[in-house]
Amino acid sequence: MYEKSKGYRYLFGPVPSRRLGRSLGVDIIPHKICTLNCIYCEVGRTTSCTTERQRFYDPDEIIAELREFYPGLKDGLDIVTITGAGEPTLSSDLGYIINEAKKFVDIPVGVLTNSTLLTDPNVRSELMNADVVVPSIDAATKETYKHVCAPHRSLDIEEINRALIGFSKEYKGRLLIEILLCRGVNDNRDEIEKIAEIITQCDYEIVQLNTVHRPPAFSRAVTVAPEFLIDTALYLKSKGINVEPVGNYIRDFSGGHMTGEEMDRLLTMRPCSIKDISMVFGVTESTVQEKLKSADLSEFEITNVNGEDFYFRK
Repeated sequence: MYEKSKGYRYLFGPVPSRRLGRSLGVDIIPHKICTLNCIYCEVGRTTSCTTERQRFYDPDEIIAELREFYPGLKDGLDIVTITGAGEPTLSSDLGYIINEAKKFVDIPVGVLTNSTLLTDPNVRSELMNADVVVPSIDAATKETYKHVCAPHRSLDIEEINRALIGFSKEYKGRLLIEILLCRGVNDNRDEIEKIAEIITQCDYEIVQLNTVHRPPAFSRAVTVAPEFLIDTALYLKSKGINVEPVGNYIRDFSGGHMTGEEMDRLLTMRPCSIKDISMVFGVTESTVQEKLKSADLSEFEITNVNGEDFYFRK
């Protein structure tokens, strides 16, 4: 039974992002249950790789927590985002959670997905009721998909991409497609051409082109150069694709506050630098440093990426 006012169990944030604005995350999948074991994943390696949909949490507890905290947060929010420390479409309660949330949430309700279960008619049907869906396309060929995403053995990337095309034709909300490139893995022109062929068959709002910015699950996931990201965006534009390159972006919100518990919750969901944390909560970097000094750093993984330390709660 959900206990009122005991703090977040399923929610996290708000987290500002370029894709969605100021987002309140709803975590409906335990760490780290997923259909993939992507080399770039910022929340770590998959511990249970599965394609079987099931109930992970009591959906009414999730809704009760959202119902409690949403009213006090909604004025500063742009979207409520259903996501997870794994693949959210694995939850058999996804459709119920979307529909119940929309009964009292008066801003868009979105879902982030790796696209793998779009082959399931039930998943496609449930996602139809979301206001925003953000699916990923990281590969077009089986060999590249294997190297970048390490999929469950039952998954077929060609079937998944066909399902995405079909879903995009039926879906009436905002569809934002994400591509994440890793140097030497899925950044060759032949693969990008094939990804472009898939996207040109989709109905979507925009494609957001990204790369590795936070500590990845596997060290072989390496950032592509900013110049390459821009060149790739220009190539995709030449194919008639509406695309924008995305950097390590967190919008700055000032005049905020942050408790140690709020910082911990954020760092269980995504690795962040001191600058990231300060921008998320609208506090000074010195405030973040003070909170980190009072924390038990043995409980954090600290990884240096491109000269910047990122903190992630174990």
